[in-house]
Amino acid sequence: MLVCHVINTFNRGGAETHLLDLIKEQVQNNYDLNLVAIGPDNKNIISIEKDINELGIKTMRLNGPRMFNIFSYFSLAGYLKKQDFDLIHSHQPRSDFMIFLLKKFSQKISNIKWVVSVHGKHDTYLEKNNLSNIFRKIFMKRLSKYWQNASSIIAISEDVKEWITNLNSSLDVVVIPYWVNKNLPKEIDRKNITLGFLGRLNKNKGIEDFVEALNSINLNKNNIKVNIGGYGSNDYIRKLTKSIDDKNRASVNFLGYVEGRRKFFNDIDIFIFPSFSEGLGLVLLEAMSYSKICITRDIKPMNTYIDSDTGYLFNNVDSLVQKINLAINDIKKDYSVIEKKLSNIDKKLEKSRVEKIFPKFQEVYKNE
Repeated sequence: MLVCHVINTFNRGGAETHLLDLIKEQVQNNYDLNLVAIGPDNKNIISIEKDINELGIKTMRLNGPRMFNIFSYFSLAGYLKKQDFDLIHSHQPRSDFMIFLLKKFSQKISNIKWVVSVHGKHDTYLEKNNLSNIFRKIFMKRLSKYWQNASSIIAISEDVKEWITNLNSSLDVVVIPYWVNKNLPKEIDRKNITLGFLGRLNKNKGIEDFVEALNSINLNKNNIKVNIGGYGSNDYIRKLTKSIDDKNRASVNFLGYVEGRRKFFNDIDIFIFPSFSEGLGLVLLEAMSYSKICITRDIKPMNTYIDSDTGYLFNNVDSLVQKINLAINDIKKDYSVIEKKLSNIDKKLEKSRVEKIFPKFQEVYKNE
């Protein structure tokens, strides 16, 4: 089967990481693949393009500001017409929009099967600019009508499926979550505990709540270190740094963009995931795969993976402080609680193995 994946950029994020995992599995199952990025990469964030090319997969990058450049449409149309693709699989709203328009105005492209993957709830971000959120909501409502032209709509979680059907109740949505493979865990350091955060540094990811919570804990006195990994603007990182109490500043490390995720997870003991909105939260699954104790906000879909049996849930800054202190106390004084949670994490991840999830993609691709 000749498949063309279309995505906004090759910058490594949740959707891009999942796409890389997906195409690796597809290559092993003899799919013939091409990948298109509709816009330029952010040079501050690692690109997956090299990984893609090492798999022997052809990539194409459109020039211009993504979906608002008319020349990009002509370029992509020519590319799709030149080859006899059996299926186009788009992965983000801008990519979906471009494919919809090309199918609408090109007979040849309209005959190609179209699968859409929805990787998140794209109108639920926290924005300083309310106009941005209003525009996003209007755009997503309109796009949900365009999705009716797709052969299949894939949501990465039940929560995202619910969000999609609220936009357009006529859509038939199948849930196929990300998969994650078990990684060899490193033993928790019970004397010198390290907390970790990994994700883009912005308000929506809840990093400000995490930093505020740290100010209620004397990190140095309790031999606690904090590793914060992820890309953020220099101004935003300066703002976060200034908000950390003087007594804790030396114990908090801003790592910048993290390429070696294995090293990051091996260097921490407790993973903090304070995001306000996620489609699934792949990084949370990654932390679980490394047998890390996880503290996450008590919202869907994160609380379908982490609960009181597998980790710790919080609702606000005060409860985050409480759960961090509780997790540290359990590690130092009641490790049997931790061992039970880690055992339950392994059981929870059984349903997230590649051999259980990839066949669902194969089924969607076969369906007419």
